[in-house]
Parts: sequence; structure tokens; C-alpha cells
Amino acid sequence: MYLYKKEKHEKVLLVASGALSLILLSGCSSLVATKMDSSVGYLVQFNGGDFNVGDVVSAEMPYDAKNPNIAAMVLNKAIVDNKCDTILLPRYEVISKTFGKNVIRVTGRAATFKAK
Repeated sequence: MYLYKKEKHEKVLLVASGALSLILLSGCSSLVATKMDSSVGYLVQFNGGDFNVGDVVSAEMPYDAKNPNIAAMVLNKAIVDNKCDTILLPRYEVISKTFGKNVIRVTGRAATFKAK
């Protein structure tokens, strides 16, 4: 009877260690390729009560008309510079300089999401 229990425990231990090994090895697979599809759109809706609205802030950077992402870049710069989650009601301006490069400026209200 003692031998039967010992063999049974050994089988359970062997099966458990095999299952654990399988889980650990399958979790270590590498990512071969990823494709991002930029044509997929998304819509997120918030209301004014979801934010703590702060002061009017702005940020600017050199304007490059050839860059299709320039508006997103200056908005991201404003968010990072002002340590906020988003800019509400952003307004974009391209400012022509007499001497030097043109700049793009975004102005809006700094806002952070309320903790729930």
C-alpha cells in the first residue's frame, strides 16, 4: 500500500512538473512580426466632468509643411511640457517669421483625468 501511494505521488509530481514546464516554455515565445493598420479609426467620448481643467497653455515648434503629423507632434509636445493628460479645445496657428523659420503653435486648456 505504501508503494502504491508513493508511485501515485510521483506520477502527480511528474505530471505537474511537465505541465508547469509546458506553460513556462510556451510563455517565452518570441514575437516574429506585427502589422499596425492605421486605417482603423476609433472614437472616444468624454464630458467635462471627466477632467480637472487647468490653465490655458501653449507650445510651439518649427513648422514643416511636408510633415503630415505636425499637428499631432505639437499637441504631444504641449502635453509633455505641461505634464497633463490632454489639451482641451486645442487651437493651432502657423506663425510666419520675417527672419527665420515659421513655427506652429497650439493653445488650449491643460486637463487631467479625474481619478475614480
